[in-house]
Amino acid sequence: MRLHKDILTISFKHRYQIRSVFKEILGLCDIQHFSLDLVTPSSEMLFFSSTPSHGYEICKRGYGQYDGIISPGYYENFEFYWWENTSHKAFSDKIAAIREGILGLRHGFMLVRKWNDFHLIYSFATKSKDHHFQSMVLNNVNELLKMGDFAYMEMREAYAGYCGEYTPPSIEQFYGFKGGMPPARYTKDYKQNPTGILKNVTRVDFKRGIVIGPQYS
Repeated sequence: MRLHKDILTISFKHRYQIRSVFKEILGLCDIQHFSLDLVTPSSEMLFFSSTPSHGYEICKRGYGQYDGIISPGYYENFEFYWWENTSHKAFSDKIAAIREGILGLRHGFMLVRKWNDFHLIYSFATKSKDHHFQSMVLNNVNELLKMGDFAYMEMREAYAGYCGEYTPPSIEQFYGFKGGMPPARYTKDYKQNPTGILKNVTRVDFKRGIVIGPQYS
């Protein structure tokens, strides 16, 4: 995995669209950070983040390649994982100091989709210290996946501008959480376009049906 050359500026460049889309997610059940971490079939990653200082602070200090939450060893093998279980041992304290000490982000976790050899990684966190947040997450994984799918589809056109020869897939239907390795999903025209250069532009409205459990204080 390698980071896109403009990784430090993309979220700032698209901040107005990000704010408009992500407001549908932020605030629900104390979710105070959401990021789309997107990886092309050629393993290039970029992110659109509601908290761009999160990735900016880590990457500008040279820890990006050591940040376990965006390690292929995790997003290629786990559909769900907590931030706290992934940090590179040599830099875990420094990265945690940025996340918690500077930004106040806690109980972070990732949900992963694999579509047409792209990885769509949904990153969530709260600033709350309440451990009930973790129980809420486990009880509402499918609703959180719907949120991530919605945000991805809303940002898909912007993302396409950074993918070179690849066309980001359209999510054509919702698939619930399975666990383990992210199940491989494919758009209906994937087999006709094995290079990943797709023409499908179907849109799905994921705003409807997003119902999440009670908020914990």
